[in-house]
Amino acid sequence: MESLALAAAIIVAPAMFGGPLSLLISFWKPTNISKFRRVFIYSLSSLSTLVGLFLIFENISPGARNVGILGIATGLTAIWRVRKYSSL
Repeated sequence: MESLALAAAIIVAPAMFGGPLSLLISFWKPTNISKFRRVFIYSLSSLSTLVGLFLIFENISPGARNVGILGIATGLTAIWRVRKYSSL
């Protein structure tokens, strides 16, 4: 049973923590985003969005669907903020 709980935590963690963390990182000095931070935000947000889509379309439970919506919303918002404040 511990391995099942670990597998569930590994599946849900990117959507639950990845999107909000990338959004939080995008709020810190938004006009001066380094290339490393931009790549980190893009990768974390993309992973959060993909896992969120998986959780929504698998119809696991309403709680998992809500976590998926949270991951998608915060991940896409972080990507939007990086693209908005990016100085390329």
